[in-house]
Amino acid sequence: VLSPDGRCKSFDADANGYTRSETVSVAYLQKSKDAKRIYATVVHGKTNCDGFKEQGITFPSSIMQSALLKEFYEECRVPPSSLAYIEAHGTGTKVGDPEELNAIDSVFCKDRKEPLKIGSVKSNLGHAEPASGMCQIGKVVIANETGRIPPNLHYNKPREGVKSLEEGRIQVVTEPTPWDGGYVGVSSFGFGGANAHILLKSNPKEKVNGGAPKDDLPRLIVASGRTEEAVDSILKD
Repeated sequence: VLSPDGRCKSFDADANGYTRSETVSVAYLQKSKDAKRIYATVVHGKTNCDGFKEQGITFPSSIMQSALLKEFYEECRVPPSSLAYIEAHGTGTKVGDPEELNAIDSVFCKDRKEPLKIGSVKSNLGHAEPASGMCQIGKVVIANETGRIPPNLHYNKPREGVKSLEEGRIQVVTEPTPWDGGYVGVSSFGFGGANAHILLKSNPKEKVNGGAPKDDLPRLIVASGRTEEAVDSILKD
């Protein structure tokens, strides 16, 4: 599953696995009535598992992913066609990408007037494995704050045989893409068969002071280096 050239080419015809990465990601959950800054609202979340398949525990299942998505949107009563963007798991593996795209196509691409935009942050920073879902949420928050969806890297031509890409029902975001906010679905799958999906809604309120807080409270700034001298150099600069 690891890419020999160290690049995660999510959804691309030349995808050959993912590259590993390490991240520290934190989300602060708060009731909206208590929140001073709202980056996004969690509308719904749901999981299921497909680790019992005959093909083996590591083999992804578009059938179970589709079942999760169908149940999910029935429960939260949000039409799948109303989503503007999906932040997909998108590992860039030979089996994983087609299975996920087929599931997305079966649920989100019915009755759509425009192609569904998708992307995967793994093409930008690699696969953080247990922390990867938090990286995806972070990317969506950045899109909410900036009004632009960050582009996928290493996508040149659609995966052969994936009709939703070849026929244009699903469109991989390859340039910084303006958007007006709305609903965004985020999918993250575990190596042992866990499937998770969360629905986020952007904050429509206009940001005060460009989104920066107007106060003189202390802020945590993190700096790191391989040696004490390297950290000193960073702090001095």
